[in-house]
Formats: sequence, C-alpha cells, structure tokens
Amino acid sequence: MIAEPTNPGDLLTVIRDWFRLLAAGRWDEASRMLDEPNSYGIRWTPTSVQHALELAYRPGCRFRTAHPEGPRFTAPDMAAGIPHAELREFDDGRGFSADHSAPLNGEWSELTAQFEFLRRPGGLAVVLHDLHVL
Repeated sequence: MIAEPTNPGDLLTVIRDWFRLLAAGRWDEASRMLDEPNSYGIRWTPTSVQHALELAYRPGCRFRTAHPEGPRFTAPDMAAGIPHAELREFDDGRGFSADHSAPLNGEWSELTAQFEFLRRPGGLAVVLHDLHVL
C-alpha cells in the first residue's frame, strides 16, 4: 500500500521502481510491491512474470532474433529510447490505471505493464493488471 501522492504523475515512479527491482534481480521484492491480485485473481509472482515474458517473446520472434539470450529487464535510467507511459483516473473515483512500456535488454520495449492504483482505507493498493505486448 502506498500513500496517495499529491501529484498523480508520481505513480509512474512507482512503476519505474518496480522495473528497477526486476532489473536488479530483486524479483521477490518486486512481487511484494504488489498488494492485491488483479481482477482475474492473478497474483503476480516472479514465476508468473517470467512466464509472461516467455509468452510475449517466444523463440523465433523478432525480439528473440535480436536478443537470443531472451528478455531481461533493464533499469529505466539505463534504457535507450523514449518510454510510453500513460496515467488515467477511473471515472468512478476508485483510483488510477497506468500503462507503461517495459525496459528490456537496454531499451524501451513493446512490452507494456498495466497497473492499477486502487483507493483503499489507508492509501492506494498497487496492482499489476497485466503484462503483455500491445
């Protein structure tokens, strides 16, 4: 749970912090940042995040041709290119949703992390809704 920031754009920093943990190999800690399962009941673990990467970038795809070692998270400050990040407030006031491109193998990729920040007593619950290629 995080405190609701005075500037909603600061929620994008939370997502980038999650990427930093993954890039540093601190996958368990990144999983602990997620407060609730998504609306489908999925609680994102290191295994499920790795599985999503494998599904998104199967052997033989363009990404794997360029990166035969497979997808690896990069610290956001080290990624080349321009990230895509979009933050929206839910019309019903229950919180925010955000789409953020993921830094992989040294650059911003087509992989998108979809987060929700849901208002709860005491702050905002951080929820990874999905991780996929748009």
